Amino acid sequence: MLITIDGALKRLSEAAIDPNDILGCNWVYATINTLGHKPLHLESKLRHAFDSFEALYGLRPTFSAQEIREEIYNLLHFGLYPEGGNTVRLYLAPDGQRGARRYIAHLATTPYEGYGLLSVRPRATIANYEIPFERHQTSISLSSARFASDYAHRTQGATALRASRSGLLLSSDDAPLLVAQGFRLFTAPISEGGRDSVERELMFRVADMAGVTIQERAPKVEEVESYNEIMVFKPTGIESIYSVGEIQLENIYAHLLAKHLKALSREGLAR
Repeated sequence: MLITIDGALKRLSEAAIDPNDILGCNWVYATINTLGHKPLHLESKLRHAFDSFEALYGLRPTFSAQEIREEIYNLLHFGLYPEGGNTVRLYLAPDGQRGARRYIAHLATTPYEGYGLLSVRPRATIANYEIPFERHQTSISLSSARFASDYAHRTQGATALRASRSGLLLSSDDAPLLVAQGFRLFTAPISEGGRDSVERELMFRVADMAGVTIQERAPKVEEVESYNEIMVFKPTGIESIYSVGEIQLENIYAHLLAKHLKALSREGLAR
């Protein structure tokens, strides 16, 4: 297995990595989708990650999008990964006054060429938990999402929907939620705990392509029975939730939005 460390491609077994950087709770991350070993919407991903790093650590990374683009290509090309869909994860760890150390690792190979409508419709469980620094994608938010996912599997769900103490549905797997109620689509505002991410931006973009409007209003746990659909916009595309408890959901809007995901992928190659 290969990994890039500060621009150098190395075998993981040979890499001198401080486990506190990768395994500890002290980094900002970005999950990046790729097509043909080329990252999608990379500049937006880096902007979000750099903004978060600067907000949390007071320093802004200085490496360029072109450097990261080349590192991702080398990681996937020399790692002999297929040229279809792959996701990689960029980790930014604080390094004293020098700014950020960066690590890029392969995360998964997917059956989708760019963004797609994810083929599995999971059952969902509602999990109540809060995330510190919730505007940012960090090791804490990722660990929380993993813990919630494990909880969902133990309670006969395959994924967890994060709810706040006040009963608002906010995210799933560290990604934004989109809910359909009748002919209305809505999602939680960032000010109320909605995930501030590139996936959120792409969710609004693909809705605009489809000619539908997303209202910024937080879904509520107490209203789940009245929802037609619940969707999650993940780094690889749209996941349509099959059910929440005994409540079965539709996937009409998911298919409508999915018609425009190829165009979203093409846009991503240029950014």
